[in-house]
Amino acid sequence: MILDQTTLDFFIKNKDAFLVMAGLGALVTTALTATFSLFGAIQAKKIDEKIKRQESIRKLLEDGMIGIGENMHEILATADILVKKFQLTAHKNDPSLEQSIQTYKDRIDNNKKHLQKAKTVYRYKLYVDEGLSTIARVADWIKKLRDDIKLANSLLELADEIRKLIDKEIIYCYRNGDYPKRKTLIVIKIYSWRIRRKWNDREK
Repeated sequence: MILDQTTLDFFIKNKDAFLVMAGLGALVTTALTATFSLFGAIQAKKIDEKIKRQESIRKLLEDGMIGIGENMHEILATADILVKKFQLTAHKNDPSLEQSIQTYKDRIDNNKKHLQKAKTVYRYKLYVDEGLSTIARVADWIKKLRDDIKLANSLLELADEIRKLIDKEIIYCYRNGDYPKRKTLIVIKIYSWRIRRKWNDREK
């Protein structure tokens, strides 16, 4: 298309303005390109950090998730058997029951050591140490509740709810390579508080 003389004269008179506008357009394009490149680099770094975090959490769990689950179950199962033995009656000349009771108390002490070790390992990455402490504490308290079976069973029931939550959350963390859900941690704190309150109220 051939431009008429008037249009040509307009472009000639305003060529400096057009050059400035073209320059500004180039600067804007360069700035936008740089901005998008920076944004892309930041996003890539975030994705890389997320992948590394997921790998770190999964590695942590691979080293101990089965053991911690087994220890939680075993210490509560041992405490439950101990409560059942508290309700048995043996002949006064038969020491077998008392020997058996002591054996289960010793088992609780052994499992407690394993849970305390796991608590230290997971404290700063999974934040379930309060739940693990509560489970170990309940099993330890059970040893002193031979004359209060009702309270012993109540504490065991609440502690087992904590165990279920931790089991479920560890599986979630492994599958997603993520930290425990805040909601779950709050529920664990509530169960732990209820357990402490029951224990503290036992002599009132």
